[in-house]
Amino acid sequence: MVDKRNKQVRKKQQSITEKTTLSVDMWRFYLMWSVVLLCFLALVGRAFYVQIINKDFLQNKANANILRTEKVKAMRGVIYDRHGVPLAISTPVMKVVIDPRDYFETKKQFDDITAELVKDPKNRKLKRQLPDKNLNLDELADAVGMDRAELKKKMNERPRSRYLVLQKEIPPQQAELIAKRDFQAVYTEKNYKRYYPQPQPNAQIIGLTNSEGIGIEGLEMQLNTALSGHDGAQQVVRDKKGNRFKDAEVIKEVEAGENITLSIDSRLQYIMYRELTAAGVANNARSATAIAVDIKTGEILAMTSWPSYNPNDKNSLGNKDAMRNRGAVDSFEPGSTMKPLTVSMALESGKYTPNSVVNTSPGSMRIGNHTIRDTHNYGALTLGGIIQKSSNVGVAKLALSLPYATLPTFYKRVGFGQRSAVKFPGESGGLILPPSKWNVSEVGTMAYGYGLNATVLQIADAYAMLANKGVKVPLSLYKLEQPPKGEQIIDAKIADQVLLMMETATLPGGTATRATIPGYRVAGKTGTAHKLRADRKGYSTSEYRALFAGVAPVSDPRLAMIVVVENPAGSYYGGTVSAPVFSRVMQESLRLMNVPLDKPLDTPQIQ
Repeated sequence: MVDKRNKQVRKKQQSITEKTTLSVDMWRFYLMWSVVLLCFLALVGRAFYVQIINKDFLQNKANANILRTEKVKAMRGVIYDRHGVPLAISTPVMKVVIDPRDYFETKKQFDDITAELVKDPKNRKLKRQLPDKNLNLDELADAVGMDRAELKKKMNERPRSRYLVLQKEIPPQQAELIAKRDFQAVYTEKNYKRYYPQPQPNAQIIGLTNSEGIGIEGLEMQLNTALSGHDGAQQVVRDKKGNRFKDAEVIKEVEAGENITLSIDSRLQYIMYRELTAAGVANNARSATAIAVDIKTGEILAMTSWPSYNPNDKNSLGNKDAMRNRGAVDSFEPGSTMKPLTVSMALESGKYTPNSVVNTSPGSMRIGNHTIRDTHNYGALTLGGIIQKSSNVGVAKLALSLPYATLPTFYKRVGFGQRSAVKFPGESGGLILPPSKWNVSEVGTMAYGYGLNATVLQIADAYAMLANKGVKVPLSLYKLEQPPKGEQIIDAKIADQVLLMMETATLPGGTATRATIPGYRVAGKTGTAHKLRADRKGYSTSEYRALFAGVAPVSDPRLAMIVVVENPAGSYYGGTVSAPVFSRVMQESLRLMNVPLDKPLDTPQIQ
């Protein structure tokens, strides 16, 4: 009985123990799965947060490691002459760059593996880890055209740098050969180099760009925004060593610079520069400058100076004097080239006619505290005779016979004392003295080109106006589709009368007989001006400026041209130094432009 009861008790206890064990096991089971479930939910939640809520942050972090945004350089616009001949172009060049940090890290890895292979030459795993890029710096130096020692020196000076330029400008073909050599951490960047096919004749107008392709002189500077265009951008995928392994994706289209067409005729420009160079060298002059203008349109067909420089050769940029566009920037006392304008003013006043006579005897006159002189005593001269003989006394008497304000006011109306319509960078406006200075001495000397400053551009503008029946057309350095509307400055009859007077200066008895051209009638005026002394206290007795300003052909004027030679040695007269240059340049220019002859060819040329 007792045993039976004990057995039942043991069975019950066993049952309780089994239930307790089962309960504990279930609790552990549920706990374990609860933890697993919580972890799973946490992972799901984290994944949701990372991939949905905070995806941009991680995407940006990933992109920062593998994506690179590269600038795509815009090609600078081409500058053409009026016939489509390129005067300034951009050619593609490549920049060779190395990542020194990447190179040295890879080189160390190579050296370490090589050292291990010495101990275990058959280790295939190590052999597979060897870098497969070219690590030979001597070969790299030879390929890019550098001194071997110099390359190693630069690398050792900047071992942690990520960007070291080896060569700024090499041809694309050479860059391809370098790429085929597969050098470690070396890559190329595309750029453009400015090139000027006709350098010296055009350099002072067009100017040049710096190493970054930004215009720093002349029209390159003035038109920099239009010529530069807008750079583009592309996104590339690179590995940790900087190697590109996916094609670039364009994120901003590149916009090439605007092409510009100038009014310049490169043929005339070359001829003009050639003749100025010859005259400058022959006369041992300081400089020679000339401008040719299309009378009908105001377009500047040629404008250049000697000496010049070569913008393709950066070593030639030290001479700032040669880089200056003298025709626009320099202002000076223009001397006798102003006399036709003084005569125009006298005719416009109504007090004089072409047949009016002025007594210039005895060849000098005293005004203020100085004496005005002619080279000879010409006696009584008509207005045409004053221009033909270049009488200082004659034009001074014309100017002083009218109110003092008449002449300087007339000069201002013509365009002196202000910048021309060209607005060239650094262009001078010249100088007309203020009204408080308009007295007998100033007006008397102003009549024959002293006491005021003018530029070659302004003189060309004035002579083109006289040849265009008194209509002033704005000067332009850009090719025009149609002539702009001009302004009537003086009466057409007066302009024609003065033009015929100027023609007598090139005929026998005139001061510019060496400006004549076979087959063409020429009108013009010489100028021989004393230069101010360096201390600006009076005029030099040894330094001169020789000028000739003229137009052709007289029957239907097409070109106005000014030639200025500074400090010629020996002969210094405009008629002997500048007039022959005018004749040679004008003759070839009229021929190239197919301008019809307006006088018989058998007329002998006067020397």
